[in-house]
Amino acid sequence: MGDNPLPEALSHPSFEWGQQRLWPQFHALALAAPEALALIDCQDRAWTRGELHYLASRLIDELAPAGVGPGSRVLVTAHKNPATIATALAVSALQSVFCPVSSKLGAGDFAALEACVGHAALVTQDESHQPVIAASSYPRSTDARDKVAVVIGFTSGSTGVPKGVMHGPGALNYATRACAAIAGLQPDDAIMGIVPLDSAPGFTFTAHFALSLGHPLVLVDPWIPTEALRRAERYNCGWAIAVPTHLFTMVEAARLGDWTGTLPLRAMAVGGSAMTAELIADADRLLGLKALRMFGMSECMGHASTAPGHSLERRQMLDGLPFPGTEEEAFDGEFNALPRGTRGQAGVRGPSLFLGYAEGLGAGQERLTPDGFYLTGDEIVRDDEGFVRVVGRIKDQIIRGGFNIDPAEVEAAILRHSAIAEVAVVAVPERKLGEQACAVCRLRPGEGQVDLPALLAHMAAQGVSRKKWPEHLVIVDEMAVTATGKLDKKAMAVRAVAEVSRRLASHLS
Repeated sequence: MGDNPLPEALSHPSFEWGQQRLWPQFHALALAAPEALALIDCQDRAWTRGELHYLASRLIDELAPAGVGPGSRVLVTAHKNPATIATALAVSALQSVFCPVSSKLGAGDFAALEACVGHAALVTQDESHQPVIAASSYPRSTDARDKVAVVIGFTSGSTGVPKGVMHGPGALNYATRACAAIAGLQPDDAIMGIVPLDSAPGFTFTAHFALSLGHPLVLVDPWIPTEALRRAERYNCGWAIAVPTHLFTMVEAARLGDWTGTLPLRAMAVGGSAMTAELIADADRLLGLKALRMFGMSECMGHASTAPGHSLERRQMLDGLPFPGTEEEAFDGEFNALPRGTRGQAGVRGPSLFLGYAEGLGAGQERLTPDGFYLTGDEIVRDDEGFVRVVGRIKDQIIRGGFNIDPAEVEAAILRHSAIAEVAVVAVPERKLGEQACAVCRLRPGEGQVDLPALLAHMAAQGVSRKKWPEHLVIVDEMAVTATGKLDKKAMAVRAVAEVSRRLASHLS
């Protein structure tokens, strides 16, 4: 036999999925094997399926008297613990709608959200992490889709009011089965719960994934990369979803020699513009980990991914092949699908597409083509083999004197500087040009300092057009991140504007 490698698969493996809610799937597994491991909590306490089933059954008996039944919305402050997971199971058993929200949300923001949800009951936790159930005094939702929805996740809205992203059970089953098939998960592989449970993808790719398919769920909180790596090794974790910040700190732990074990992870799905080619190569080299770029969002969870069998180059440069049954194309401004190789706005339709935004929480703001493709706001190119490459984000564009700058392109060039660990390129106002670009950067320890002239010299060496060079540089000790661990560009834009304004005022004085 020759040494030529086998051709890469240009389609993902097929898989089966159905429309069952979480509870009947977990209930059947618990009855079949009540002593099987279901959960490792953050204190290393092991929970069997039978124990988790019992905890959920108790909550069913407490939620029903509070008026929770088929189609009811239940607002839940989501903690990364067994009580929240048992609450989700109980809500599913009552054929209600699980509405998780961050437990770190400020009182004012929480009150504004609570007034809009239309929930039958609110579930919080006391100091000992016991569920506290209270019937809601607000008017209940009359949205007809509540009868078929199983989860409503909240995402930021343009008006300050969060959008409520509604999903049916099929979307959750489809997205998780696709990931299991792509990774080649085995029955005894555990799922590593890195991301919070307070979003639709966060809940889906941790709790729903593990409990519906019978994999143990290993929770990780707080985020300490060396401890996360040890837990993955100790509990035979086969799959996880993370954001680039998580992967970066894991790689750094290995680079610095703080962790020297062997990861059992078959794959880790990672999304976000900060997922660089260098980071994916470092994960291969230092962790022995196949980091997979996955393209998805709350409205259409995990609809395209690379695979462990794809070459390093493909995993570095491409955002994946659409899952079987999902259609994805680039569209122009007139909603026409563009030829392969042409840049346009991503449009996707398939089984993981949301039901729509909830009434009072963004309903009517869905961006769809006439034939049902959801327009994501991302700019993509699909190549002749069907791979998707995300090349920018429409709403993130910086418009300097009528010239559009794609921050993702500039960020990718800046991250090739050896001293820069993380970057967010954001807009700052400028009287003449309207906007200028500011690079907010965190440096690698021990790699020296970087000033603006040095950064611009690097941009020139990278062959980046002068029109795309940032006018400002802000160095920070820590990047702002969202509750899910993604870079918080809104927060960093506020910081950049304040710092640039301060410098200008200092110069004028």
